[in-house]
Amino acid sequence: MKKSLLPLLGAATVLLLIVLGCTGPDFWTLSDPVMDTDGLQAEMERLHEINLTVDDGHFDPNAYPISVGVDVRNGQLLIEKFICWDDCPNVGMVFLMYENIGTEADCLRAIGGSPLISPEPMPGIFWGCRPVIDWLNKPARHPARANQPAT
Repeated sequence: MKKSLLPLLGAATVLLLIVLGCTGPDFWTLSDPVMDTDGLQAEMERLHEINLTVDDGHFDPNAYPISVGVDVRNGQLLIEKFICWDDCPNVGMVFLMYENIGTEADCLRAIGGSPLISPEPMPGIFWGCRPVIDWLNKPARHPARANQPAT
C-alpha cells in the first residue's frame, strides 16, 4: 500500500511546485523591514544627513518615493518622499511618511501620525502624514492650525 502512495505524492508535489512557480508569493511586498521606534529614529537621523546635501547640486530627487519599511505600531507602510517648494529641488527635503494617507483627519485619528502641512508661500496644504516617534510628546494640533476647529 505504501508503494501506491509514492506516485500520488510525487505527482502532488510536482503539481504544487508548478502552481507555486506560476503564482508564487509577491516577495516585493514582504521585503520591507518592520521598524520599531529605534528604527524610525535611525531613519530620521539618516534623512537629516541627506537633507543637509539637498542644495549642494548633487542631490537627485528622481529616486523618490522609496519604500523603507512598515511601522510595527500600526502596520502602515513607510516611504521616503521628496517634497520641494519655491526653488525645486534646491528648496526641499526628504521626509519619512506613511504611504497613502489622504487626509489630515486620517493622519491624526486613524494612525496617530503628524500631518505635514506646507509652509509659506502656499500655507495650509496637506502633504502627507509623518510618523511620531514619541506619542507621549506629540502635539495635539498642528501649530499653524491651533485656532481652527478640528476636522
